[in-house]
Amino acid sequence: MKLIDKNIQRVVLVNPNFVTKSITDKFTIPALGLETIAANILDIVKVKIVNAKVRNLNIKEIMREISDFRPDIVGISCCFTIGIDFALIIAKRSKKLGFATVLGGWHPSFDYSEVLKYPFVDVIVRGEGELTFRELIKNRNLEEIKGISYKDNGYIINNEDHPLIKDLNKLPLPARKLRNKKSYFQIFQMPIDVIETSRGCPFKCTFCNIHLFYRGTYRTKSIERVIQELKIISNQGRGQNVLFADDNFTANMKRVEKICDLIIEEGIKLDFICQSRIDVIKNNPNIIKKMSKAGFWLFFLGIESFNQKSLNDLQKKIEFRDIVEAIKILQDNDIVTIGSLLIGSRFDEEEKDTDLMIKIVRKLGIDFPLYSVMTPLPGTKFRATLIEKNYLLSYNWSDYNFTTAVNRLDKLSKEKLEQLLSKAYYYGYLKRGWKNTLLRLLKRKGIKFILYSRKNFRIITDLLSFMINIGLMRYKTDATASKTIKTFQK
Repeated sequence: MKLIDKNIQRVVLVNPNFVTKSITDKFTIPALGLETIAANILDIVKVKIVNAKVRNLNIKEIMREISDFRPDIVGISCCFTIGIDFALIIAKRSKKLGFATVLGGWHPSFDYSEVLKYPFVDVIVRGEGELTFRELIKNRNLEEIKGISYKDNGYIINNEDHPLIKDLNKLPLPARKLRNKKSYFQIFQMPIDVIETSRGCPFKCTFCNIHLFYRGTYRTKSIERVIQELKIISNQGRGQNVLFADDNFTANMKRVEKICDLIIEEGIKLDFICQSRIDVIKNNPNIIKKMSKAGFWLFFLGIESFNQKSLNDLQKKIEFRDIVEAIKILQDNDIVTIGSLLIGSRFDEEEKDTDLMIKIVRKLGIDFPLYSVMTPLPGTKFRATLIEKNYLLSYNWSDYNFTTAVNRLDKLSKEKLEQLLSKAYYYGYLKRGWKNTLLRLLKRKGIKFILYSRKNFRIITDLLSFMINIGLMRYKTDATASKTIKTFQK
């Protein structure tokens, strides 16, 4: 059984447009995953990437681009649960136009049986997509392709998993040439590119499904490969930022140090952003200093909580004093921090826990606290426990945006969780001083960034828009979810 009864010649890859109600909605970042998948099939088919998220395309505009390209297959990425409904709308309309539909990414990988129940979804690619999708494009018999789920006479077939890619260096460089020339990629209105140097995370936090997606593995690309790609980005001459999209870039600090040494030796002048863990920062102050020298200026930190019981329940494997030390090390090196913090991370959590969190954030001087309601994503231990306790209130994936509470806790209702989120953002952004953050930004990004009025105006308006949405969250019901469901169920 083949996906379609002809040679496959043209493929569209789509990154859906969706809203998470987070400040990160305003970031426009290249679809690196789709660019990597595209690079692995460009030798056998023509490929078009539609990054609807970055270009803010509506469904009509997306379908026009797909239709004009006349693909044999429409591949739709869904790496955020909140985006699955939008992805299904694209799949339904693509199927009506006669195109085969393939969905991949984190959500379809964990919820493949449910997604495949829709008649307009032909195949789910589970897990890493590069090798599996190439076999689909070659139009091999479906039953021979590992790592896919599909339907045969109404029955859902789940083939065995495809082995993970042993050597990530064998993957071609991302097909950056397929980016839409009108797209502006930015974070806080600063130009940005993306690089992936590793996959997976050696830790097993209960609210996260990264370790499940990559089956508990942590694999890296060679340092030489990393430097090669950074040079390519640097040669574009845009003086831009580079986001290390690794789930945990600092998992191997000896490797990080070698990368920094080469960045300095080769004279690569880029500004770097990465995700990191508290414990590795605390245990490696000298390497953090070298990272700062090499150009790392912004760290995303998975702090999650300051309560030790919560940290233990989340399996963070850190203590409160580690957080304090890590933040100080970063600040001593003029590194700006975005700290991820969870509302509702413990079943017996109370309002006073959020009040204490607000005070500690201010005390530590975390530059940009990124609060969210702890959300039970598919495959996580947290979700399983909520279902067991009958605390899960919504199975509507459109609610899983990290600002809408989809569950209750022992002492906190859904409404209270959302109110606490709004309260945390109010004190985290409107009732605080900005002097030290602005000084760090000045040291790292220069006076031009601070004085660039148009850029700063956009940053302020983006932030105010986000704050207004958070403030209104507790007063109105979001009808988007129900409308979306009706759209693809018709």
